[in-house]
Amino acid sequence: MIGSVTLLLGLVSDMSFALAPQQPTGFDKFHKRSELFSARADGRELFVEHFKAIHYVNFAVAGPTRIETSCTGNIENFRISPMSLGIEGTRQGDKVSFTIPGPGWYVLEVNGTEKLILLVDPQERNVPRIGDANVISVLDYVKADAEDTLQTEALQRALDEASRTGKTLVFPRGVYRTGTLTVGSNSNIYLAEGALVKGSENRDDYPSDGGRAEADHINNKANYSDNGEFMTFSRLILVDNAEKVHIWGRGIIDGSGTVVRAQGKPANLLRIRNSKDVLIEGIILRDPAAWNTHILHSERVTVRGVKVLNDFAVPNTDGFDPDASRDVLIEKCFAYCNDDNIAIKTTNNMNLLQDLERVTVRGCVFITRKSSLKVGTETKARRMSDILFEDNDIVECDRGLALYCYDGASFENIRFVNNRIERNFPDNQRKAIHFQILNRSGKGYIRNVLIKDCAFGIRFPNGASMGGLDAEHCIDGVVFDGVTVAGKPVRSLSDLGMAEPRFVKNVEIR
Repeated sequence: MIGSVTLLLGLVSDMSFALAPQQPTGFDKFHKRSELFSARADGRELFVEHFKAIHYVNFAVAGPTRIETSCTGNIENFRISPMSLGIEGTRQGDKVSFTIPGPGWYVLEVNGTEKLILLVDPQERNVPRIGDANVISVLDYVKADAEDTLQTEALQRALDEASRTGKTLVFPRGVYRTGTLTVGSNSNIYLAEGALVKGSENRDDYPSDGGRAEADHINNKANYSDNGEFMTFSRLILVDNAEKVHIWGRGIIDGSGTVVRAQGKPANLLRIRNSKDVLIEGIILRDPAAWNTHILHSERVTVRGVKVLNDFAVPNTDGFDPDASRDVLIEKCFAYCNDDNIAIKTTNNMNLLQDLERVTVRGCVFITRKSSLKVGTETKARRMSDILFEDNDIVECDRGLALYCYDGASFENIRFVNNRIERNFPDNQRKAIHFQILNRSGKGYIRNVLIKDCAFGIRFPNGASMGGLDAEHCIDGVVFDGVTVAGKPVRSLSDLGMAEPRFVKNVEIR
């Protein structure tokens, strides 16, 4: 055996394997077994879930592990991402085998279309245990085995008690149906493997702030907007005006977004608003009705090891949206999105607006049909600065690196370092790089941009483009250092497929 493996999603007990894994409450209803893929890790069977249009498996390992997969029908070709890891596999009929180096996020694509996503966590340590003096069980407040019963009020009481006492609130294995919940200061919330916080499928269970009208594309098409200032004022989980919040574990928060958005309700999954010292770790955040994780007007927020699984068919489902926030770290996360993986913004949502500073996105793996590493589109603050995208693998995207200054901000000191963009998703832009200034509600600037040691696996069909607004509101100071396209070094803008840019100055290629 190459490495020890632990199944997640509540499939085992005692942190060990079981050939006939225990199924959590509501398992068949909320976790559908894949009819296309099966998988084993070091010879042990894994549960592969068919969720929306994807197939994924979530498990934990301690080190290098041998993976054996099979796919219904013959496999003509395959590839394993991130390709930067150089993982080689062997194919025989309907089977592909390969060895992963340890915890991480991996994507097996077969026959150019179907994807098996492997979410491989490190093994858990220091798991809180019910019965300890500083631990509260949510089952003291809600009914067990009540996955069809909405328990919002009881769950809120449990959260309030955890905030009041500072004790850790544990969600054991099971299904917890709820509408909007609010998390207060000094909250420690642990979602055990097999725990599923399942959002209501009724739009009325997601009240909007102050009764504000949201962008309802079903019932009010004439006033629809995807501008973040006005689009959404609701969410499933709200961390609001709070300090010292920790949410972690191996459970799932599911927004029922496909159903809720079809009712015209653009509820976020998780919003961190006007808060400080927030840490989100390890959990799966899936199926939002709009943006998945919105970090609004907050400071010292870390999102680490989180897995985002959005519905590719639901619009506006960004992954992570730091908005008018400072000192934000998004690290070692995975995101599969219909819309932008990362969109760093200043929207003025709820009239919460300040300069955005010091945002880092590092060590992540992303898939999207839109932009992957993006600043914009809403840019309503005075200044957005000191933004770093480093050591990320983008498996697929429509645009790799995007700077959209549309509302008058000054972008300063933005660095793209050691990012790897494998291929393009066939959407409408198909550009490896797209930097642009427009005057939608103000005239801005882009200054001091570094693109260093970034590799584009292919030449995108529409190449790349940069364009300022006018001679005064321009892009000033862009350095390309060690950039490659299809393995070839970039020596000129034409190597990127870029025509002569307008209102761009001080471009340097090293």
